[in-house]
Amino acid sequence: MRKIILFELNEVPFVILDDFCQKNPESHLAQTLPYCAQYETYTEDKGELHPWATWPTLHRGVSNQQHQIKDFGQNIEKIDKEYPPIWKLLTEQSISTGVFASMNSYPLPQNYGSYAFYVPDPFAADSQAYPDYVIPFQAFNLAMSRKSEVNVDGGIDIKAAVKMLASLPLLGITRATLRKVGGQLIEERKNAHIKTRRRSYQSVLSFDVYMKLLKTRQPAFSTYFSNHVASTMHRYWAATFPTDYEVNHLPEAWIHKYRGEIDFAMEKFDEFFKELTTFADDNPAYQVVVASSMGQKGSIAELVKTRTSVQDVSRLMSRLGLKVDEWAIRPAMHPQCNVMIHGNKIQEFTKSLDGFVIDGRRLQYRNNGEGHFSLDFGHVNLVDDFATLQAEKVSFEELGISNNLVEDESIGTAYHTPEGSLFIYDPLNKVPQKGRKHQWSTLSIAPSILENFGLPVPPYMSHLRVPEMVH
Repeated sequence: MRKIILFELNEVPFVILDDFCQKNPESHLAQTLPYCAQYETYTEDKGELHPWATWPTLHRGVSNQQHQIKDFGQNIEKIDKEYPPIWKLLTEQSISTGVFASMNSYPLPQNYGSYAFYVPDPFAADSQAYPDYVIPFQAFNLAMSRKSEVNVDGGIDIKAAVKMLASLPLLGITRATLRKVGGQLIEERKNAHIKTRRRSYQSVLSFDVYMKLLKTRQPAFSTYFSNHVASTMHRYWAATFPTDYEVNHLPEAWIHKYRGEIDFAMEKFDEFFKELTTFADDNPAYQVVVASSMGQKGSIAELVKTRTSVQDVSRLMSRLGLKVDEWAIRPAMHPQCNVMIHGNKIQEFTKSLDGFVIDGRRLQYRNNGEGHFSLDFGHVNLVDDFATLQAEKVSFEELGISNNLVEDESIGTAYHTPEGSLFIYDPLNKVPQKGRKHQWSTLSIAPSILENFGLPVPPYMSHLRVPEMVH
């Protein structure tokens, strides 16, 4: 049995890792990757791919056709009983386990005290976490995430920051990190466009908190999730790889301004990876497993001037015919809007949505069961700021919808693909690896973890194993 650190590097494929290593041959990743077992993975999920579905696939060992997790905020109690996430299976068998920001880890479980630590995902509806002293950090993290949905807000949630500062000695946020954050804030005044790097610095702060928990509690298995590279890839792929497109409508000035942003985000990952491998070298019972659940590639290279989002959910629900006690908001990744509708109002709400048209197209939505609706906003470059409801023209303001200016003029030059990455650092096996394996299903990861800990593998999981993860 080996202890496992699962670093969830969201959506980062090998093309990004290889490009970074080629540009930065002295980086820790470039120096270490040849000694890691490497697998190009793919997700077996069907339909449009989203991280809130592909990560449960990896965590549960079944595809989205079985686990049926489609959106944030779904009631997954039944799913958890049928196909539990890996952290639940391990904890139930008394394997010391820590969870940090993994997708669909909200809410805090009832038996949270059985975990070494438990910090729910960065889209959680509240700041509950274990141990309690992490709560002020989680509150700050959630507040800053909401300030970075389309444009990165230049301000800081002062109230949340003050509460977090009081917990700094326990949290483990280092002086070096605070100096870097301070340097970032100063640099933003000279170069306003690098304000987008705050998304990476959120991961820098949270990684410090994770490392303190890892070092002090040393669970046999733990997860750490980061979206900082993925969010940068979505926006700036076309600046880093401008020739990936048949037609690239982005001006040279935009490409020049943002061409270093993916590299900057990867530099932060390189720092994280170095710290983890150093920890593993000092504690060789551990392996460091880096996985992505899926990947991205270039999609469309056009400037995005505006994008819609829901600014006032209460106003929208009221205009769609619901009273305040007939619905409840649910967590969502911007610009999606998720709500729970009371059973006796589902049919009425569905009818309202079927007559909801923006830019000549019916609003896309899903009823995920039990009244959980996901509404897909995010319309770009609209000329008009109104919608029609049942053929009636209604202004966005009346609907509580904003048509936001996009400061960096980009929200998506890359999109999700099934192919991702998996690589494993083993401090007890520092020899050059023979090559990269291809077409390896992410369904193999959960059963490999269970088998490593000598636990029975449920019959619904894949029979395939990742050899380097089984001991």
